Amino acid sequence: MEEPSRLKNSILNSSVASLTQLATILAKFIVQTTFIHELALNYLGINGLFSNILMLLSFSELGLGSAIVFSMYRPLATDQRGEIAALLSFYRKAYFCIAATVSILGLIILPFIDLFIKNGSVPYIRIYFCLFLANTIVSYLFAYKRSVLTADQKDYVNLTNQFIFMLFQSIVQVAVLLVWKNYFLFLIIQVICTLLSNLVISMQVNSRYPYLKNLSKTRRLPKKDLDDIVHNTMGLIGSQIGGIVVFGTDNLLISSFLGLVSVGLYTNYSLITNALGGILNKAGGAVTASLGNLAVNGSKEHVYQIFQRYVFLNFALTFFIVSMLASCLDPFIKVWIGSRYLLSMTTVFVIIINFAINQMRQPALNFIAAYGLYRKIGWKSIIEALFNLLLSVFFISVLKFGIAGTLLGTILTNVLINAWWEPGLVLKYAIGKKPGSYLEDYLTYMMVLCLSLTSNFYLSTVLDWHGFAGLFLIAAVSLTANIFIFVLLFWHKKEFAFLLELLMRILKKI
Repeated sequence: MEEPSRLKNSILNSSVASLTQLATILAKFIVQTTFIHELALNYLGINGLFSNILMLLSFSELGLGSAIVFSMYRPLATDQRGEIAALLSFYRKAYFCIAATVSILGLIILPFIDLFIKNGSVPYIRIYFCLFLANTIVSYLFAYKRSVLTADQKDYVNLTNQFIFMLFQSIVQVAVLLVWKNYFLFLIIQVICTLLSNLVISMQVNSRYPYLKNLSKTRRLPKKDLDDIVHNTMGLIGSQIGGIVVFGTDNLLISSFLGLVSVGLYTNYSLITNALGGILNKAGGAVTASLGNLAVNGSKEHVYQIFQRYVFLNFALTFFIVSMLASCLDPFIKVWIGSRYLLSMTTVFVIIINFAINQMRQPALNFIAAYGLYRKIGWKSIIEALFNLLLSVFFISVLKFGIAGTLLGTILTNVLINAWWEPGLVLKYAIGKKPGSYLEDYLTYMMVLCLSLTSNFYLSTVLDWHGFAGLFLIAAVSLTANIFIFVLLFWHKKEFAFLLELLMRILKKI
C-alpha cells in the first residue's frame, strides 16, 4: 500500500475513533449522572466489580482475536479471499468455544459471588451477575466479523456501529432510570443492544465482503497458518494474563478489602480517566492495521522514524491530558456530582500518575500488536501479573493504603518492568536498533509529565474557583500555560515539526 493511502486510512480511523469516543464520553457521563441520582452508590460499585470479574473470566479468549487480525494483514493486502474466509471460519468456531467456556466459568462462581463483597451483599445480586455474564457471552457472537474490518484498515465502520448502538442504549437506559429506577431493566437493555450491534455489523461485513457470507462451506485453514496462529496465541497467553491481572483486579481488590461504596467512589474517577485513555487508545489502536501494513512493506529506517513520531505524538497528547486532569479533576467532580464524592488528594495524585504511565506504554504495545511480537512478551507479562498482584495486595491489606494501594502496585510494575521491556522488544525485533536514544527520550518525557502533574495540582489549589465558570477558567489558565511550556521545551525536535505538519493537514481536511 502506498504511504498516502496508509496515512489516509490512519487519519480516518483515528479521527472517527476520537470523535466517537468523545461522544461516548458525553453519553456515559449522562448515564452515570442519572445512575448516581436515581440508584444507591452500591449499584455503581456492582457495575465496577462485575466488569472486573467478567474481564477475568474472559481470559479464555487469550488474545486469539489479535492473533487472527495479525494473520489477516497479508492475505488482505494481496486479496487472497480463500485464505481470509478460512481464517474467519476458524475464528468463528473458536469464539463459540470461548463463549461456552465463559458461560461455564460464570456459572461456577455464581454461588460464591458474595465472597467478593466486604460487609454484606445486595438483593438479587446473582440475577444481576447473570445479566452481566449474558452481555459478555452475547458480545462474542458475530464479533469475529469485526476483525476483517480492523485488519482491512476500515475500523471506522466498527466504531460507527458501536457508537450508534451505544447512543441508543444510553438514551433508553436514562429513560428507564428516570421513570422506573430499575437496575434489572437497565442491564436488560445493555444485553439487547450488544446483540443488535453484533447482528448489524455481521450484515455490513457480508455486504462489503460477499465471499464471507457462507463460512460453513469454506475450506479448512492450512496447517501452516493454523500453526502460526497457535504460536502467536501462545505468546499472547502470557500477555493476556498480565493485562487481565493488572487492569482487571483493581475493583475486585477494592470491593474485597474496602467495600462496594469505595468501588463506587473510585468508579467516578476511573470513568473519567478511562474515557480520556479510551480516546488515546482508540486513536492509537486505529493505526495498528496501518502499522501492520508498514511491517510488510516498509524499510527499517522508515519504521524507526514512524516509531519516534508515534512516541512523541502519544507523549504530547498524554502531557496535555495529564495537565488538565491535575488541575481540573477534583473541581470537575465537585461541579458534576458534589464534594461528598471526592477522594483524598493523595489518591487522586496516584490515579493520574497511573494513567500517565499506562498511556506512555501504548506506542510500544501497538507496534507489538502490528508486528506480531506476542511470543516475545509472554513470560514478561506473567512476571508482570504476579508482581502487580502481590504489590497491590501488600499495599492495600498490609500497609492499609486504601484505593491508592491497588494503583501503586500497577505503577511500580510498569516502571520496573514494562517501561523498558516492551519498547526494547520493538526496537530489537521490529526495527533493529539499540534502546539508548529511546530510553533517553522516555526519561525526559516522564520527568516533564511529573513536573506538569505537580505544578498543575498546585495550580488547582491556588485557583480555588467554584462552579462551571470557575472550572472553565482553571482549564483555560492550565491549557494556556502548558501550551507555552510544551512549545518552549520541544520546539527544536524534528518530531515537533512533524506534529505541527500533521495538525495542519488534519485541520485542512476538516
